[in-house]
Formats: sequence, C-alpha cells, structure tokens
Amino acid sequence: MSDFRNRQSADILNSVYKNAEMAYGSTGDILRRCRSTRLYSELAAERERYRNIAQQTREELSRRGESPKPLSPYAKAMAKMGIAVKTAGDQSSSNLAEIMVRGTTMGIIDMQRAINRSRAAEPEIREASEELLRREQAFCEHLKRYL
Repeated sequence: MSDFRNRQSADILNSVYKNAEMAYGSTGDILRRCRSTRLYSELAAERERYRNIAQQTREELSRRGESPKPLSPYAKAMAKMGIAVKTAGDQSSSNLAEIMVRGTTMGIIDMQRAINRSRAAEPEIREASEELLRREQAFCEHLKRYL
C-alpha cells in the first residue's frame, strides 16, 4: 500500500530517481575518459551527488511503500554507446564537457516536464524537485566554461 497523498508525488520521485541513476552511470562513463584532473574532480563530486540523490529517493519511495521504477536497459545501453562513439576520437575536456552539458540538459528537460505534470504533488517533494532542477541548471552553466 502506497503512503503518498497523491500519485503525482510518487511520479515526481520516480523521475528524480531515474534522472539521478542515468546521470550517475553516464558520469562514470565520462570519468573513465577524462584526463583533466580539475574536470575529473568536479565530475567525480557531481557523480557522488547523483549517487546520494538516487539513494535518498529510493529510500523515500521504499519508506512510502513504493519501489523505484528501474531505468530502461535500452536507455542505459544507448547512453553508454553514445558516449563511447562521441569520445572515440576526442577525449578532450571540451568534448567531455559538451557531452555532459547535453546529457544534463536532457535531464533538466525531463525534470521540468515531471515538475510541470506534478502540480498537485506534496509541497516538500515538489520543492525538493525544483531545488534539484535549479542545481542541475547551475551545474550545466558551470560546465560551459570547459567548452
């Protein structure tokens, strides 16, 4: 039995979880190709943040009697292959940052869409999601200096 006031609260948490999991995996793929110590440390810190967000969201869903919806194996495979192809000939910081900006932008779009569809979500869940969205937008802007 789910312990949410409404389905939108669960939906928005599932969106946060999926985005954090995708970002965690993709950032790991980028880190394996990163040669810049400065960019590497920034991406590693962000990856840890994604891991924490996914874990906290998974725990909140579980506490409320829900299981997080898993990422599509197809989406994970496509992201992994896309990174491999885009870095095959260019592992420069500029290229890696561009890939991260594009991926983060996709996550921002997904999060904004989830927030827009979840106007009736519990206020604390909605506020946390909006804060995550702002954090992602700031991270995206920060990465642009590597382009």
